[in-house]
Amino acid sequence: MKRNRRGLVGVGVVAAAVLVCGFSPAAADEEGVLLGPSNWQIAQGLMPDEILEHYRRGEYSNRIVDVERPGFLDFTDPPDFRAASLANRGRYELTEEGTIIDPDTGEQPPFVLGLPFPDIEPSDPRAGLKIVWNYCYTTWYSGDEYFLTELVMLNRRGVERSIRVENRARLYDGTPEARDRSNPDNLLLQRLARVVHPTDLAGTTSLTWRFRDGDKHDSQWSYVPGLRRVRQVSALNRSDGFLGSDISLDDGPFFDGKPEDFDFRLLERRDQLLLIDPFSVRGEAEIVPGSEGGWRIVWKDVPRIGADMPDWTGVPWAPVSAILVRRPAWIVEAVPKDPNYLYGRLLLHLDAETYRGSFVIKYDRAGSPMMAYLASQGVWYAVDGGKSYLSAGGVAVRTAENYLYDRASVILFPPRDPRNPADYRVDNPADLFSIDALIRFGK
Repeated sequence: MKRNRRGLVGVGVVAAAVLVCGFSPAAADEEGVLLGPSNWQIAQGLMPDEILEHYRRGEYSNRIVDVERPGFLDFTDPPDFRAASLANRGRYELTEEGTIIDPDTGEQPPFVLGLPFPDIEPSDPRAGLKIVWNYCYTTWYSGDEYFLTELVMLNRRGVERSIRVENRARLYDGTPEARDRSNPDNLLLQRLARVVHPTDLAGTTSLTWRFRDGDKHDSQWSYVPGLRRVRQVSALNRSDGFLGSDISLDDGPFFDGKPEDFDFRLLERRDQLLLIDPFSVRGEAEIVPGSEGGWRIVWKDVPRIGADMPDWTGVPWAPVSAILVRRPAWIVEAVPKDPNYLYGRLLLHLDAETYRGSFVIKYDRAGSPMMAYLASQGVWYAVDGGKSYLSAGGVAVRTAENYLYDRASVILFPPRDPRNPADYRVDNPADLFSIDALIRFGK
């Protein structure tokens, strides 16, 4: 096993201060094989066919990189997360509905840290659900969030519209900072999203409360400036597009559906080419103190999608910044329990060691692919002397491609401006996630 070198990253210091000038993902380089029309066959069986088709047509172009070589950081979990995962062996079980419980008490534990199911047995009929719970707790470990995103809607001609959204989240489980938080409503998390640009949408705000109770749906509210009032929204429409985009509420960082709302089945474990942030594994993440506490990622000023490159000939939403890395992966089928859910089933492709996700393929009820969701992942960095960790990198792209309409929506993070929040392990106060705050933020 490679030595974990993430502790070498100092606060506010670029581990290797590299800004790539003239960055060209279409240029072959000694670090890896460029996947494209001339060699797409080498990736057969290593990624979803729907994604591989883009490489066959020359619409995507990314390097396959061996990150096991010297000079790359490894994917080891943070020490406290790893220790907690080991301590969770045999500690939890699942109810019939899919909720985590302590078998000694038959009750839901008040707090979980680390992987709740560190030992996955593929023959276990509930292995798929356990993998998804592991993914959830890996994601929640980074704690409260405060960040600015760009929601970009594209067709084959380029960008149709761009929306900037300010997002905040408060966690009540899965992160060390939440261990002693008061939680009388048995909440799992709260999210607040506010549109700040363009003017016609500015002030549109949504609030979500997700409960730890397995049989309790999310509570969701929205504030629309044109109506000047708060309205409660059904939690059953989480598969719908957000503000006319192809990004759904159940997408999030990779998959943000409530586990109890789906039936999961592990299909197989096999090697896959997963999307990785190259700056992250090269140790080039730039981390500075956040304006409201916590730690801020400063993103690189490089092309993120094809539309950022004037001479790009592929589809405008191609994830040009990412690299492909061969990793062991779980392939999990998710079938929604709600008969009105937009998709009949989803295939989740997750890293079998880190439990991060890369690809989701969504199918209609007749079995035809409707959508794909892509997310790149990175490695953990130590901050504040190794007391805290966060997953950091240089560029983050999440892409929802709509096969029916031949278009896509992409979540991006504005680059190279330390004033733009991309903050983790902040302490978002609980009163930010109230109905009163929804009205206040919306005005």
